[in-house]
Amino acid sequence: MKYALKNVKIITPFRIVERGIVVISGRKIDALGEVDDVKISPSTKVYDLDGMMLTPGFIDLLVHGGGGYGFADETDEAIQKASEFFFSHGTTGMLASLYSKPRKLLLKDVSRIAGYAEKNKGRTNVWGIHMEGPFINPEMKGAMKEEYLWDPNVDQWEELFHASNGYIKLMTIAPELPGNLDVMRAAANDGVVLSIGHSAAMLHDIENAIDNGAAHVTHMFNAMRPFHHRVPGVMVGGLLRNELKLELIADAIHVHPAVMRLLYNIKGDGGIILITDAIRASGMPDGDYTFMDQKITVKEKKAFLEDGTLAGSTLTLDRAVKNMVELVGVPLTDAVRMASLNGAKVLALENRKGIIAVGKDADLVVMDSKFTVHMTIYQGAMKYQKETIVTE
Repeated sequence: MKYALKNVKIITPFRIVERGIVVISGRKIDALGEVDDVKISPSTKVYDLDGMMLTPGFIDLLVHGGGGYGFADETDEAIQKASEFFFSHGTTGMLASLYSKPRKLLLKDVSRIAGYAEKNKGRTNVWGIHMEGPFINPEMKGAMKEEYLWDPNVDQWEELFHASNGYIKLMTIAPELPGNLDVMRAAANDGVVLSIGHSAAMLHDIENAIDNGAAHVTHMFNAMRPFHHRVPGVMVGGLLRNELKLELIADAIHVHPAVMRLLYNIKGDGGIILITDAIRASGMPDGDYTFMDQKITVKEKKAFLEDGTLAGSTLTLDRAVKNMVELVGVPLTDAVRMASLNGAKVLALENRKGIIAVGKDADLVVMDSKFTVHMTIYQGAMKYQKETIVTE
């Protein structure tokens, strides 16, 4: 199948083509340029997207669920429904995130998601798994239950990884815990990206972690010690060390916009990865829900436990991009890069994903000037369409 998206503002994301055209053939981008510079055959179906913008598909490396469904639910239907919800918000790739649970239950969750991802490869935006634990620091457990955390153990890690059939792509871990450097070495050798998070690590722990495979920091500023000028920890290590890419929940709840701006000023557009940490309540009305086997309340888009602890978010990446542009003052190109290409790089997919260019996968999002998604395309296939777009 061959079709074209015409009269659209293209954010590549390194530059902007103000009135461009993208031609899609099969799963790939076949042509790109100014409208007058790209010729198309009379048989090509054309979508006129005047007034819209086109970005690479968004990639979310930390997301627990949305649209009323969670990835820790016990059915493939829940995975499918969450997948559809995030397609409608422009996410063409994500890591289904799992939290700490008792051993048998967590192994079952991992195996189920891996089976779904394998069975639907090339059609689903569920690309793999982000293990948010179970080898994290009880002092920084956030909304997780302390009794569900696992003691660091290489054999337990290998059991977890093998249950995933290699679909665990990223793991949050606290490097300061005794035994976790051994777990990190094993996971790194298995090809897993290691992320420092839910951690009380000090600066020397961060440096050791980098040497043992850490390349990432989970939801920067959250579930870590506050900044202290005499006791540098994860925050300082994440800001100082260029080896570390930082996840940011850009909902203006987890991190104040001024602090987001400070982070951008220090790390730049290449050092920040926008994530949602979304839970089943994303896209749902205010009310009571469950997450991590606990009751949570959502009020005005904020999700929290009874004691006030933040418990994930209700964010989507289209809104995260909007917030970075409108609340933080980040250039559109940079905000889009943080939601697409940077995540692709973490997963070593930047040769195919996260950028609009000829030969790349046709993973694309059409939004209006208010950042509302009107169309999501995944490997050339239309996965979401808000309304009928004018065709020629």
